[in-house]
Amino acid sequence: MIHSMSGGVLGDLDSLTFVKIKFDGGDTVYWYVTDFEVEEGDRVSAPFGASGVNRPATVVKVERNVSSQVAPIPVKRAKKLAAKL
Repeated sequence: MIHSMSGGVLGDLDSLTFVKIKFDGGDTVYWYVTDFEVEEGDRVSAPFGASGVNRPATVVKVERNVSSQVAPIPVKRAKKLAAKL
């Protein structure tokens, strides 16, 4: 843990990779977390919707070394990519 100058706790320093993807046949983009290497343009499989069924998608953007303090979406809500296709 890191403590701020005012005495509060900032939290653990973590480093995550966030990936913005677009599912096949759709226009909306979604943020996911990954623990394997991907690049823009890569094809991936990711859980979609409430059912969590894996669907193919394309990586639109990759943001590496992101802390939970500045993540594009709340880390607790982030789903993980299933696989690289």
